[in-house]
This record gives sequence, structure tokens and C-alpha cells, in this order.
Amino acid sequence: MDPAQRPYDVGIVGAGQLARMTCLAAAPLGIRVAVLGHDAEPAAAVAAGVVPGRWHEAGDVAALGALCTVVTLENEFVDAAALAAVEASGTPVRPTAASVGRIQDKALQKALLRDAGLPVPEFHVMSDAREADALGRDLGWPLVLKARTLGYDGYGNAICATPAEAADALARLDRGDGVLVEGLVRFTRELAAMVARSTTGEELVYPVVETRQRDHICHEVLAPAGGDADVVARAAGVASDAARAADALGVMGVEMFELPDGGVLVNELAPRPHNSGHYTIEACETSQFENHVRGILGLPLGVVSMRAPSAAMINILGAREGPAAPTLGPALAVRGAHVHLYEKAEVRMGRKMGHVTALGDEREVARATALRAAAEVGL
Repeated sequence: MDPAQRPYDVGIVGAGQLARMTCLAAAPLGIRVAVLGHDAEPAAAVAAGVVPGRWHEAGDVAALGALCTVVTLENEFVDAAALAAVEASGTPVRPTAASVGRIQDKALQKALLRDAGLPVPEFHVMSDAREADALGRDLGWPLVLKARTLGYDGYGNAICATPAEAADALARLDRGDGVLVEGLVRFTRELAAMVARSTTGEELVYPVVETRQRDHICHEVLAPAGGDADVVARAAGVASDAARAADALGVMGVEMFELPDGGVLVNELAPRPHNSGHYTIEACETSQFENHVRGILGLPLGVVSMRAPSAAMINILGAREGPAAPTLGPALAVRGAHVHLYEKAEVRMGRKMGHVTALGDEREVARATALRAAAEVGL
């Protein structure tokens, strides 16, 4: 099919909540977005089209590419070879298959950042349990072991205090190419920044935020990060440099550690919209989702400054198992709260079911508002 006659401007490999919010941001611009997935997924109800299939099937990814002017993704686990095949067929993939291939492997990602001169924790790849003792001496116990691919929200990670625990984790996490091993970083807090980059070379960095995690899952995002202005400026610069080193296109999330001495380390990259940027829907002049679409289509990026002095985003995480039955009324009665539900039919412990954002003159006031509304949803 002639690219000029394709029915969709953008195709997203995936149909979860990130695809859903991207579709909602694209629609007012008249940009038609198709998603790869099935009718029960969060994005299906709001996408311009649903291409039946699964993100981990190369043939399904190719079918999406044949119908779209540009292809992008909502997770970095899509096989890079499948994306390269889409590129070879004449459909641009943004970020590129080569970029995704480097980022989706945590060891290659860390090497990319290190080789670009960016600050990262010391790391090694371990493929034999007999290496654990020496690594523990070099990096210090406990060790953090990470699966090189397909790890998110703490899945694929293990904190190991002994060689025996490291051996058990290696057996569980090794997918044939070893695991990434780091020492446990003693950080002051976790920071993140979304970086928007266009195919034209234009780049904008969103405000640096503080993220608060429990059990490796993001619970809260506070914007702006506050604290030492020099540290925050340093984090913004590191985020920009990391996105440039990774050849980001659209939006990239950069997760960082702030150290007790004011230093900043890059923890992980996400080559697509990210949970730490959800606050931008209400809090910034242009959301991360709109700028992702603008960037991959080569359109001018929108302003990323905040509309209020402070904002807080609280994730609505599953607290039980079973069918979803949100109590929307009480949550909407909380003045100043912006509630987003993802239309997931089933609740699971820790599953991201939605989020709430609140704006305010003071960060803690916004946080209290968002927490109150999130607690009322009943998921």
C-alpha cells in the first residue's frame, strides 16, 4: 500500500494504558492512531483502529506496519528484529529498531550510557554462579541481579545478600545471556525526567520529578522535584545527554538516583511515554503523550512548562484480586483531583489500574488531594 494512502498516521505496538493515553492525545490533532492488540485492552475503545494481534508476534507487528505511516511502541520489549523488518518494508519505526535493540537489553543499555560518559552504577554481566563471590567482594553485598530483558516494575530483579541467593536468582533470571549485576545504590531519592525529541532535532526536557517507589513499583510522582537546584539542573542535563546517546525519538523516560553527595546516576531508560510523566496531562502545557506523537511525526514540539507551581500523581494500584468495580463518584467528589481509569476488567495485586493527578501552589497539598481521591476509587 502506498504510504500516502495508509489509513493510520501512527501505529502503536501494544494496546495498554500508555497506548490509550497516546490515542487520547492524538485525537484532537486529527492524528489517526491504530493499536496492535485486542478489543478488551485499554486502548481499544479510544483508538482510531485496532489491528488484531500480539506485540510479541513478528507477523502481527508487520501487519500493523503495513497500515501506518509511522510505527512506535508502548513497551521496549518488542523484538528489535521484528521492528527492523517493518523498517525494511518501508515504514519508519520511531525510536528506531537499532535504538530499541540497545535499550531493551539492560546490559547493552548500561554499556551505551557508560561509553557515552554518563554516570551509571558499576555493573557486570554474570553467567556463572561461581562469579558471585568475587562480584560481592568487588561491588559490595547485597548485589542486585536483573534479567537483561523483559523486566519491569520489579519483575526480573532480585536483591541478593549471599552467593547462594545470587545463584538462585541467576537460575531464575538468566534467559541465556547472563544477568546484569550491580551493587545496591545507597541513594537519597529517585528522580526522573521525560525528554521529548523530534525527528527534526528539536529537544525539550520536562521538569525533573521525584518518584517514590515501594516494592519496585512507582506509587507517587511529585513535580517539580524540589530540593537542591544544582542537583535538579544536573539531573536535567544527564537526562538530556542520555536521551541523545540513546537516539531517542518521541518521548523517553530517564530514571535516576540522587546520591548523598549530590551526584546523579542513571538507573534505567524507557524509550516511550512513562509512568513518571503521567502528571503532564494536566500539569504541563503539552502532555508527554502529545509530544511523543509530535516528535515521531516530525511536528514542532509543544511547550513543556508547568501550568501550576506543583503537581502530584498517585498511581491507583490493585489492592485485591477479582473483577474491577471502581467507585468513581466519591473519587470525583474530591475537588481538584483528576481521575484516570484504564478500563482494565480484572484487578490484581499491584496492577496499575489508573492514576490521579492534582495541581496546587504547594506540593504536599496537591499530594494530599491526589491521595484522597485515589483511596476512594476502591480498586
